[in-house]
Parts: sequence; C-alpha cells; structure tokens
Amino acid sequence: MVKCGICGGEAPRQPGIMDEGTCDLCGRKVMLAEECLQKKAKKE
Repeated sequence: MVKCGICGGEAPRQPGIMDEGTCDLCGRKVMLAEECLQKKAKKE
C-alpha cells in the first residue's frame, strides 16, 4: 500500500485536497508554507 503524501499513513491512493483545505482521506488540515510562517510570526 502507498504512503499518504500528507500525513505519511498508509492510503489506498494518493489523497486530494478538498475545498476546505483538508485531506479527502484522513481529514487533516493542510496549510501552505507561507501560512505556516505567518502563523509562527504572529505567535512571537
């Protein structure tokens, strides 16, 4: 079985990103690198 490119878990196929920004297999939220950096900058 292949590994999920988002969470690393076993998946029957590679996942897609839904309109809400979540993985269609595991439901985890996916953020762009820029969003992640902005979120870290706000915390500091």
